[in-house]
Amino acid sequence: MTAAVKKVFDDYRVLSDEALQPEKPRVKEFLAAMKKSLQRDNWTFWLPYVLSLEACMKCGTCGEVCPVYQASGRKEIYHPVYRADMLRKIYKRYFTWPGRLFPALVGAEDLTEEKLNALAENVYRCTVCRRCAVACPMAVDNGVIVREARKILDAIGIAPEELKENGTAKQLQAGNAPGINTAAFLDMVTFLEEEIREARGYEVKIPVDKEGAEYLLMHNAGDYLAFAETVMGAAEIMHAAGIDWTLNSPQTGINDAVNYGVFYSDAEFARIIKAQVETVKRLGARVLVVGECGHAFEAFKYLILRLIPEKERPFEIKSILELIDQWIKEGRLKLDPQKNPEPVTFHDSCKLGRLGGMYEEPRRILKAACADFREMSPNREMNLCCGGGSGFAIMEKGNFLEFRMETYGKLKAEQLKATGASIVACACSNCKAQFREIIRYHRLPMRYAGVSELVANALVR
Repeated sequence: MTAAVKKVFDDYRVLSDEALQPEKPRVKEFLAAMKKSLQRDNWTFWLPYVLSLEACMKCGTCGEVCPVYQASGRKEIYHPVYRADMLRKIYKRYFTWPGRLFPALVGAEDLTEEKLNALAENVYRCTVCRRCAVACPMAVDNGVIVREARKILDAIGIAPEELKENGTAKQLQAGNAPGINTAAFLDMVTFLEEEIREARGYEVKIPVDKEGAEYLLMHNAGDYLAFAETVMGAAEIMHAAGIDWTLNSPQTGINDAVNYGVFYSDAEFARIIKAQVETVKRLGARVLVVGECGHAFEAFKYLILRLIPEKERPFEIKSILELIDQWIKEGRLKLDPQKNPEPVTFHDSCKLGRLGGMYEEPRRILKAACADFREMSPNREMNLCCGGGSGFAIMEKGNFLEFRMETYGKLKAEQLKATGASIVACACSNCKAQFREIIRYHRLPMRYAGVSELVANALVR
């Protein structure tokens, strides 16, 4: 953290001074926005949100499973209850009768500008992995409280630039968050075709903007820049399966599966998902295939259900993992696991696993594609968050990369080393970005790979 940046919570900053405006009075605005969040027309998580504000028994179970709290040396400020209580105390003070009349009796306190600034930073110390919700005996979901707090903050103009200006706003303007224009996108596709030909010795034509194709594959657009092997692997798989498919360019609308609104704003989420749905309808695809992106899968598969009626989205939604698993079963894809002889482990991404229930599909795929598959421990619903979720993977300012590596990343590095694996397979772009840094920062003798990349490498022609 540079000397010019004021400390408002701990030694890190996610929110710039321009975003937080720590000297500007915001309490009245915040309380008005929070009042609105407590109304029943808060369409996403109103009931679990209100129940979680009311029901916590302070038993501490959540802290025992929280990666950031444990890895921090059990610092109180990173405990899930401490973080949720920052909003819970505001709720009790201003939105319950006992709090209004006798605040001291219910442990409620007046909200100050300093407390508001601290709350704004603290809700960006949690990846909303919701491991705590799985463990809570009362089903309290502190992750939902964190997300609702982020929504309230966005409503008064406080949000990280990475998620808003450089995220949802740019995606709506350019068709994708990285700002790749149509000409550049088409050049990238040509380059990927050439790379496949040089690496594999055969031609794979990658269709773009094909109207009426059965399958429209939409990647996290950042993959074209950072994880091209995943994009190439997916193209090889679609080609080998012999199906009618296409990618799309910004010329036809949104060509980016990401939806950063999932992390901080229902309003932004709705704007993005509606534009994505219109793009699919415009191209006339029967199935939208979500590439290797955890939060995009959650957005398209589940959150969309509360916003857009089925009759207004006349297409199926499938994860690429679901299709690969299906095509292996059907014999469309023939794999030789000896082509991937190195020991491989799999990271259960929070959005695909804990929130999406997708545990067995990637394991069946990797066991078919790799000769030596090894489990992390713990795994599935209790797997440790890698620390890249909820937007963290693209946040580095204010020494935040150090925070990611010394908390979530530290625990994940220990978990990886215990497997003895040479490759960690991921099915989420944010996870890949985090593992790229974990491997580098903690000097691990391994690499990360997309599931599609490993499957493509195992294909038998």
